[in-house]
Amino acid sequence: MKKIALIIAIMAGKFASCLSRILGTGGTSIPGKIALRLYPHILSDLAANISEEIFIVTGTNGKTTTTNMLAEILKEKGYKFVHNSAGANMITGITTAFIKETDWTGKRKIDYALLETDEANVPLLLQQLHPRVVLITNFFSDQLDRYGELNNTINLIKDAVRDTDIELVLNADDPLVTHFKNETGLHCWYYGFEATNYDKLQGEASREGRYCVFCGQELLYQRFHYAQLGKFCCSECGNQNPESNFTAHSLILTPKIEMKINDIEIRSPYQGFYNAYNILAAVSLAKLVGIEDEIIQKAIANYEPRAGRMEQFEIDKRKVTLILVKNPTGLNQALATINTEPTPKAIFFALNDNVADGRDISWIWDADIEQITALDSNIEAIVCSGLRSGDIALRFKYADAQVDRIYIEDELQSGINKALSVAADATYILSTYTALFVCRDILLKLQQESITSADLIDQKQKSSESQG
Repeated sequence: MKKIALIIAIMAGKFASCLSRILGTGGTSIPGKIALRLYPHILSDLAANISEEIFIVTGTNGKTTTTNMLAEILKEKGYKFVHNSAGANMITGITTAFIKETDWTGKRKIDYALLETDEANVPLLLQQLHPRVVLITNFFSDQLDRYGELNNTINLIKDAVRDTDIELVLNADDPLVTHFKNETGLHCWYYGFEATNYDKLQGEASREGRYCVFCGQELLYQRFHYAQLGKFCCSECGNQNPESNFTAHSLILTPKIEMKINDIEIRSPYQGFYNAYNILAAVSLAKLVGIEDEIIQKAIANYEPRAGRMEQFEIDKRKVTLILVKNPTGLNQALATINTEPTPKAIFFALNDNVADGRDISWIWDADIEQITALDSNIEAIVCSGLRSGDIALRFKYADAQVDRIYIEDELQSGINKALSVAADATYILSTYTALFVCRDILLKLQQESITSADLIDQKQKSSESQG
């Protein structure tokens, strides 16, 4: 009876997935939701087919990019794996990913499972799966109306992994992450950065992790990489960065990323210090798997940004970059990356406050938007869009942006068109989550129209030349 229920659930999930693709609705969560309702144990049953290991990646920022990069490395090596690549990181989305990779009997063997998961989803996921490793990227304030205080999120994960045989891969530069070893007793691996030319001596005023998690004393920093990530110590109890097993050094942002991780030379088309951390995390886990340096280097070098994570488009010979922003730290790093672009540029910002975005948008006032509004930033226009377009426009105004360069276009298509109509060499599309894929569809369509238009012009020129 159990076997029959499993097969029915798999077939229902696969049918729902197929139907979703036909209807163009994506189908990342609904198949898993249907299958779980028909057979609640489907996830744990399918996970039993993993022949090697299960890896879970969580944290506030960077988990999607880190997981996608690691997936590229596993693919380059030739492994078969389950991966919720679309970023659906709740139980339903993860179940959908397993259904996609199994056969109708639920017995297909897979080498690895590589799963990105929402921080609050970790306890539920660990009730059904037994991973070898949980990698934690970082902890920042994010969607306070959903998660509550940051300590609540940290404690959820800490309590979930305690009393297990899981190994942790931790960011050695985040004081909100490094204490997991002391409070769980688990074996931990660490990754972190040496000093870079991009470090600051002063941290951001709104940063988390200001005080020691053990004694409450204010931490002393020798340097900041960004936010609370950096070289820290506590003068009261001695709490400090643990020694890294995987150390990044010789970082160069051109704005593309070049660096070394231990003795591995890494080059990536990605931009931004925060993506250098994502690369470091992915490479660290790949080395734990035992993957060769050459495989890692090739995969990282060939990996192109996708799904709003510094994703690149070309529209009418203009570079357009789509960036997901969802909290102050992520927005700060996106703006810092934009500032490395020396040419005239336009910014489009779509701010929504749907449930998946977080109803509370006060985080835009915690972000350092002032860094992008200086007169020498070459900002030709700031187009504000989305459900809360007026709020982000007001934030830019209070950041001393030139008022005559701030435009409000509530509708996303009109707003993107406006940003692209401005005389500039580059356009940056910033978007919260629920507007992200709508913006992406618009950009893909505009890019295709641009290619078609260029082809028609080229054909006319060739025709004219042949007639001449």
